[in-house]
Amino acid sequence: MDGRIWMSLQVFAALFVKIPMIEARGMLPSAVLLIAYPVLMAVWPDAPEMAFVTAFVLCQAARFSLRWREQFAREARRSDAGAARKRLMGAFLIPAAVLIAAQHPALLQHVPSVISAGFVLLFAIDALDSSYSTTRAYWPGQMFAPYARELTQAMLVLHLVYILLNETVIKATSVEGWMVYYAFLPIVHLVLLTAMFRTVFWLTPEPDQDADLRRPR
Repeated sequence: MDGRIWMSLQVFAALFVKIPMIEARGMLPSAVLLIAYPVLMAVWPDAPEMAFVTAFVLCQAARFSLRWREQFAREARRSDAGAARKRLMGAFLIPAAVLIAAQHPALLQHVPSVISAGFVLLFAIDALDSSYSTTRAYWPGQMFAPYARELTQAMLVLHLVYILLNETVIKATSVEGWMVYYAFLPIVHLVLLTAMFRTVFWLTPEPDQDADLRRPR
């Protein structure tokens, strides 16, 4: 029993070994947030909410400017019947959530939860109709195609975890503490995403092996 526990711990630790480095440009929105907020606090010392809203909107603008080309290329790869519906949701979810929440600064911290909820809905629809189009659009190619179902399920769970994590941090820390968490969320996401992919690849039988297991003898 002790040997199996030790082996399980080794396998779990291996999920987080040699995590690829995040690109520097991917942290630009986080840098904008962490730099803009104290600067704006110095400009508006009596208006911390205005400083927070402005810094957050600038952060999201920087993130959108980095991702719009990639997003349009990804959407062009969709070919299922629900592609238009998902494009509309993806295109308007983030800016709409930011603009609406900007009218009420206390709601801005919940924007990541709303975005994750949108992804949960997308992956849930894909899982129900067995199209897995969102997963196929994000990770095209023959390498990922055999694992589309498992990756869709894993991404659904991952975004549910993000909702729980964000709401917990909001309750447990100050606005400044939440901003630090949000700034480093891309790194957390990269670590969890890499571990999730490794888990799916290790635990899911390859298509040929799976067919052999199901073939009557």
